[in-house]
Amino acid sequence: MAASSRRVPGFLKFFGLISLAVGWITIFISMALNPWFSIAKNALSDMGALGAEYAYVFNSGLFVAGVLALFYSIYLLSEYDGRISALASSMFFFSAVHLILIAVFPEGTYPHLLVSYEFFIWAGVAVLVFGIAFLAGGRLKLGSLFTVLSLIGFILAAVIPWPSIASLEIFSICILTIWVALMLADHLRRG
Repeated sequence: MAASSRRVPGFLKFFGLISLAVGWITIFISMALNPWFSIAKNALSDMGALGAEYAYVFNSGLFVAGVLALFYSIYLLSEYDGRISALASSMFFFSAVHLILIAVFPEGTYPHLLVSYEFFIWAGVAVLVFGIAFLAGGRLKLGSLFTVLSLIGFILAAVIPWPSIASLEIFSICILTIWVALMLADHLRRG
């Protein structure tokens, strides 16, 4: 399944997990710096909004997480063969670009809402398409798991009356965290 003609450094396999760690640390530090923030009332982006006292902490953390995710998407593209895997890797690349754009266009600027929604949509669809790619490649266990994980994420996002945008965003980031951890386990198992 590896595309040896497009090899990139193997350490990039860790960049998905590192990207998520940077994202989670950024969220927790930003919450500590902004005692007014409430998971039950706000959106995570409120901590990076124009005029927020520590917006630079939130936005710079998201920017770094997005750049790391870009490198991880390049690793994914080099590591998995096939058109469906290439499509999934490209979708994950676009989600990483949108994460960077969330930092570049913070809440209070025109494109912020659009790039925020698109980040979560691209990421969720990338997980789904990776599931389909793994199923098409005969990797039924991981393929089924990724497909179900993505579908559960989208269904629960649509049907649960979330108390806030932040609670939905945290749920979605948890889904991505599970996916990245499973992908890393697969990368390590494959060598």
